Amino acid sequence: MPRSTHHSTDSHEGPATNPADSSADPLATLDALLSAPLKPGDCQRICRLARIFPGRRRQVITSLAEVRQSASVDALCTLPASEAGVLEGLYHAFRLGCTREFDGHTAPELLALEFRHSRARAFPVLVAHAHAAFPEQLERLTLGRERWFRLTLRTTPTRRALRLLLREHGDDLVYLHRHLGRLRHTRLWLNGWSFASNGPWTCAQQVHLVRAWIEHASRSPAS
Repeated sequence: MPRSTHHSTDSHEGPATNPADSSADPLATLDALLSAPLKPGDCQRICRLARIFPGRRRQVITSLAEVRQSASVDALCTLPASEAGVLEGLYHAFRLGCTREFDGHTAPELLALEFRHSRARAFPVLVAHAHAAFPEQLERLTLGRERWFRLTLRTTPTRRALRLLLREHGDDLVYLHRHLGRLRHTRLWLNGWSFASNGPWTCAQQVHLVRAWIEHASRSPAS
C-alpha cells in the first residue's frame, strides 16, 4: 500500500479507561452524560458505557452525532456501520467539514482514493476515466513490483478551483469510488480518517460519506 501521511482508523482503540467508568453506578454516569450536550472529551467514555448498557445505545449514537467534531467521529467509527444513526452522524460531520485531530495535529482537509493495479476487466477503463476527469490529481506509483494509483483532492482557502472541478466532475468522483471501492486493497481517505475496502464500512456505505465531503468542498468558505 502506498505510504500515507494521514492517520488510519482501521483499528479503533479509545483512550485508557476513565476511573469514573467503573464507578459504583455506571448507569447513573451514563444517564448524566446523556442529560446534557456531550463534550468531545467524553465521546469515547460514553461509547464504553453504551457497551455495558445496550438499551441506551440509540441515545448514545444520537448524542455523539450532535457533537460533529473529531472526537465524536472517532467514537462513531468504533460502532457498527450498519447501526441506526451511525452513518447519518458521520455524514453530517463530513458535510460540515470535520477533520481529524490527533497528537496535537489536525489532518489536512482532503479526499484521497488509493487503489492497486487490478486484472479486473473494467480496470483499464476506470483508470482512463480517472485520468480524463482528474489528470492533475491522479498519481501513478510503483512500489516494488506493485503498481498503485492515488487520486487526491485537496481543499484550498478559497476552494474556487476545487469547486469548479467538483461542479464538473463530482459525479465522476462518485462513480470512480463506487467501482474502485469494490476492489481489494482500495482505501478511501476523508480528512484524516481511512476506510478500507475490506473493512467494516462497505462501498455502498462509504459513498454517502464521499457525497458529504463533496457537498462541503463545493460550498464557498464562510466569510
